Amino acid sequence: MKIINNYPLSRVTTLEIGGPAKKFVSAKTEDELIGSIKFAKENGLEFLIIGGGSNLLVSDEGVDKLVIKNAISGIEMHTPGVSPKVLPGSHPGGGTMLKVKSGTLLQDLVDFTISNGLSGLQKLTGIPGTVGGAVYGAAGAYGQEIIDHLTHIVILSPVIEYGVNSAKNLITLSKDECGFGYRDSSFKKNGLIILEITFQLDKGNPEELKKEAEEILNKRLLKYPKGIKCPGSFFKNILADTLPEDILSSVREKIIYGKLSAGVLLEEVGAKGDSLDGIAIASYHANLFINKGGGKAKDFYALAKKYWEKVYQKFGIRLEPEVQLINLPPPQ
Repeated sequence: MKIINNYPLSRVTTLEIGGPAKKFVSAKTEDELIGSIKFAKENGLEFLIIGGGSNLLVSDEGVDKLVIKNAISGIEMHTPGVSPKVLPGSHPGGGTMLKVKSGTLLQDLVDFTISNGLSGLQKLTGIPGTVGGAVYGAAGAYGQEIIDHLTHIVILSPVIEYGVNSAKNLITLSKDECGFGYRDSSFKKNGLIILEITFQLDKGNPEELKKEAEEILNKRLLKYPKGIKCPGSFFKNILADTLPEDILSSVREKIIYGKLSAGVLLEEVGAKGDSLDGIAIASYHANLFINKGGGKAKDFYALAKKYWEKVYQKFGIRLEPEVQLINLPPPQ
């Protein structure tokens, strides 16, 4: 376990933006992760755990913390009748169980399920980041959600001594205990650390799953070309049933599948194609903010806030960032 001083977080974010972390470590095992947290506590440091860095906007000043990159990866497969332990809430005989370490790349998991003929995650192909990060943000695409087939999550206990190899540090939560909502979970609020996720998937035809994934990837590449420096959609779409009736009546024709697209609202106020120094909003999608090269967090944030304010002024809707803001305040 090597702890690095003043590590540029631009090296570990897909936006390639972010100032230095006071200290940084990449944890490849649970012992290293727990040891890193113990180091932070012993040295009076706050800590921040990140995954693949695909959904982060880090301030140019960086963070005065120990940043721990969760690089703990691995996938275990247990077929029906073979699994050593059936967890309460799962369905014996109802599918194949996968136990996935939270630092596993989401694409590696999707590829694993397709090659093993397991259906339920193939539409998530092309989404960057880790499985833990996707679960943290309840990621989804094209009608498929990461939590659809999730049954349990192993976390670090909130009241632990962070002693290495101590089983008492671990708690297993059922899906219903994780507070999942639209692009949301209780982990965003309680600070609990996701270590391992259990999925239960049904069998599918590998060739059909591969074809479906390829079709989805081709659609995704039109929106997110290879090499694009973008954290995905910056603002969350809005669930229609959360809107007050007076606002709902004015935007009803824009609602699709029960959601009001943030991109539609941003387009209505002229966001498409706007730019500020090295940051640009895509000409084809008003909710994609892109680092064109050498961009700064302050410009990214200023551009996003500009259109947050315009949407609020025109529609009375307060957009909520889907991207995590690190050492930056929420727009208001």
